[in-house]
Amino acid sequence: MPSVPNGLHVDDLTLSAAGVLITAHTTAAQATCPSCGQSSTRVHSAYWRTLKDLPWHDRAVTWHLRVRRFRCSHCPGRIFAEPVAGLGSRKSRRSERLAEAQTDIGMVLGGEPGARLLRRLAMPVSGDTVLRLIRRRAIASSPTPRVVGIDDWAWRRGQSYGTIVCDLERRRVIDLLPGRSAAPVRDWLAAHPSVAVVSRDHAGPYAEAARTGAPAAMQVADRWHLLVNASEALRSIVERHQSEIRVVASHFMPEPSLPPDPAKTEPVPETSSRRRDRCEAALRLHGEGQPTKEIARRLRASRNAVRHWIRAGQFVPYRRAPGPSRLDRYICFVEARWQEGQRSATVLHRELCAQGFTGGYDIVRRWVARQQSGAPAQPPSARIPSTRRITRWLTDDPAVLSPEDRAFTQALCNAAPRLKRAAEDVRAFADLLHQDDTAGLTPWLEAAAASELGGFVTGLRQDEEAVRAAIAEPWSNGHVEGQVNRLKLIKRSMYGRAKFDLLRQRVLHAA
Repeated sequence: MPSVPNGLHVDDLTLSAAGVLITAHTTAAQATCPSCGQSSTRVHSAYWRTLKDLPWHDRAVTWHLRVRRFRCSHCPGRIFAEPVAGLGSRKSRRSERLAEAQTDIGMVLGGEPGARLLRRLAMPVSGDTVLRLIRRRAIASSPTPRVVGIDDWAWRRGQSYGTIVCDLERRRVIDLLPGRSAAPVRDWLAAHPSVAVVSRDHAGPYAEAARTGAPAAMQVADRWHLLVNASEALRSIVERHQSEIRVVASHFMPEPSLPPDPAKTEPVPETSSRRRDRCEAALRLHGEGQPTKEIARRLRASRNAVRHWIRAGQFVPYRRAPGPSRLDRYICFVEARWQEGQRSATVLHRELCAQGFTGGYDIVRRWVARQQSGAPAQPPSARIPSTRRITRWLTDDPAVLSPEDRAFTQALCNAAPRLKRAAEDVRAFADLLHQDDTAGLTPWLEAAAASELGGFVTGLRQDEEAVRAAIAEPWSNGHVEGQVNRLKLIKRSMYGRAKFDLLRQRVLHAA
């Protein structure tokens, strides 16, 4: 039989396919007035209440209770219903223990998924009700934090963001804040004067919030963000050396077996004048102090394209190098058969397959079409590496690179000495962050200031105390990044339809 709370007497119990129906009445001789707290024994009337309860043997349980109304002698005209301890509060349609179980499942799964599981567990409820239960639960108070990590997360990438605050000592999320401006973080820190250490990304609004909201706290710049900023600074330098990259890449392209006829070679078409105009307009607006988002809106370009133009500092013609083809390994055989007079793409494809060719017929057909139209055969060539890949090669240990990548990097450093020095400075900065001694920071700043990393060095000097703390202190935002991943999982499981308050409830409950 289901558990019966104290103060109830069961009058009847009915089992059916729909579940268990329990009829009962209260037995207390008196009840306490919720207004004045005085006890009353004056029964005014009675009424019936229906409440859902936890299931019993996979059967839904429903209580049909006869509850009395009492008249309070100390409150004029006050009539109140007696409470039913252990079952539900006033006007509730479900017991407290059922509401707790439904809320717990909703916290983990969300609205509709939680409702589907609850129906299987004989606790049927709608998804909207699950969301109401989640929002109704009070957030448990967390211990006083001393070391916090602060980072941003994207509610909608590129448009709206939030801020996550983690207790780095207890390794748990303690709050979510709307937006990523300095004001909400400053107010939160001011409301928590116990915070002694703030780990955050390099500079930006969080640094300003920590200075104003917790002036006595030590700020620690996150080491991972510092490495990312250094890599981005090097990448912008790589963008400015496109001419050297193209020259070096041309030396690593394989030579064609049959050089094209110069008389039939068509010039490489120039990039459209519209793209050149947009690049020049972006650089002009950037020089006027316009933000990247505003430049992208005016030019109707993506923000990544605007950032690319700004990093390069000039217009860089875009020519896609022909990529490698499955036909490259058999080009000598195909050209020999072509010289012998074989013009059938079907026959050539059949002969190639006999030699182990795994490509499709269209590759051979397009090659034959180029030969018949008189267009020069495109030589097999390697794709020019992207600036992101070159940046990674320059910052990686040469021992872990492939021989081809190592040779390309060495040739590029020989062709661009200033790029080589910037890469060496970035690697030295990465080594510095892995040490516990801050004595090497000042010499590095002085040496790197003379290279093309001057802008990055200026930013470090503006936040030098936090950078020194990043070298000397053990705190970082690594745990915060992991909590951001958990937050993204919860957010995406709600399909972006929930509001900030619901996401905050679920994230803090998961912590």
